[in-house]
Amino acid sequence: MNILLLSQFFSTTRGGGEYIFSLIAKKLAENGHRVFVITNRISGEEYREHKNISVVFVKPTLEYKGGLPPGFTDNLRYSINAIRAGLGIIKKEKIDIIHSNNFAPALAGSVLSSLTGRPHVTAIHDIFSLCGKNYWKEWGRQSDISRMNVLLAPFFEKLMIKLRHDCIHTVSEATRDDLIKFGAKKPIHVIYNSIEPTTISDVKPSPLQFAYVGRLVFYKNLEVAIKAVDIARKTEPGIRLVIIGSGPHKQTLEGLVQSLNLSENIEFLGYVSTEDKAKTIAGSAALLFPSLCEGFGLVILEAYEQKRPVLVSDVRPMSEIVIGGTTGYVLDPRDESVWAKALLEVMKNQDNAKSIGQNGYRILAEKYSQESMYQKIMRMYDEVL
Repeated sequence: MNILLLSQFFSTTRGGGEYIFSLIAKKLAENGHRVFVITNRISGEEYREHKNISVVFVKPTLEYKGGLPPGFTDNLRYSINAIRAGLGIIKKEKIDIIHSNNFAPALAGSVLSSLTGRPHVTAIHDIFSLCGKNYWKEWGRQSDISRMNVLLAPFFEKLMIKLRHDCIHTVSEATRDDLIKFGAKKPIHVIYNSIEPTTISDVKPSPLQFAYVGRLVFYKNLEVAIKAVDIARKTEPGIRLVIIGSGPHKQTLEGLVQSLNLSENIEFLGYVSTEDKAKTIAGSAALLFPSLCEGFGLVILEAYEQKRPVLVSDVRPMSEIVIGGTTGYVLDPRDESVWAKALLEVMKNQDNAKSIGQNGYRILAEKYSQESMYQKIMRMYDEVL
C-alpha cells in the first residue's frame, strides 16, 4: 500500500501527536508499505530514515518554540504548499490513502482528497474547546501566545470535523465521546498510542525524587503538583520534583516556586534528549501528570516502560489509562493535599511503588504495543478502502 502522511511536525521529540505519526510511518515502512510524508522542517531536528519512507519538506522551516503551535501564517503556508506537493505525489506514486494529523494537515488532506478522489483519514487527538468554557481565554493569557491563534483555533476545531474525510482516527474513548458531542458524523476509530522502547541501563530510583514531563501550559495543572511538594516537604524536607519541558506557562510556574521558597526542591530542566528523559523517569520514585485535559497522555506509557508508578488527575482518559492502586494513583486534580498524601505514601512505601511500576510495565506490553497499534491502523485503512 502507498500512504501519504501529512503532519506539520514529523518528530520523535516535539509532541505526542507528531511522535505518533512518526511511529506510524516506521511501522508501515517496516511492514513493506511505501510511506510519503509532507512536513515542515524543524531547525535542528533529525528525521527518521528508512528505505520505504520518503520525507518531503515544504516551506516554512519552523523553529520549535517550547510547545507553542505554529502561527496562523505558518499554518496557511503549510496547507498551500502541502496541497501543491501532495498533488504531484498522489499522481506519480499512485497513493492509496491520505492520513493527516490535525489542524493545518487536516485542511490540506481534505483538499487533496476532494481534488484527487483518494480516501482521507484525519487524526484528531483532542478537542480543546470542550476542556472548559474558559479554555481559550486561559490559553490567551499565557506569554507569547498569538492573538490570531486564540481567535481562530476554536473555529478550526469545528471545521476539522466538517472537512472532507472518510473516517476519524483518535486515541482514546474519551476523545471519541468528545468528537460525538462536538458533532462528528463519520466513523471514529479508537487506536491506542504506543511508544518505542528506550534502553536504559539499571538506574536505581531515588525515593525522594518525582518527575514531570510535558509542555508547560496552563491546562497541565502543574500548580497542584508544586503546592503538593510544598506540603510534603514539611514531613520530608528532601523531596524533589524535576520538571522536563518548556512552554508559555513556565514563567508563571517559576514565580510560584519562588513565592513558596521551593527552589531547593523543584528544578526546571527545560528540553532534554530522549535518553536523558528516560533516565530521569527511571531515576524517580514516580511520574506526576496532573493535567486537566488530554487526548491520551503519552508520557504515562513512558513511565510504564521504566516501571514507575504514575500519579494522574481523575480526568478521562488518564483515569482510564492509569488503574488506581494497580498502575498508579488517580487523584482529585484540584486538591494539593491529596497529592501531597500520595507523594508521601510513595516515598514511605517503596516496595509497593516497585510493585505498581511492574504492573504498569505489564499493561504496556499487553494493551499498548506497537504491533497492536499497527494492526488497528491497517484495519482502519482496509475498512476505508
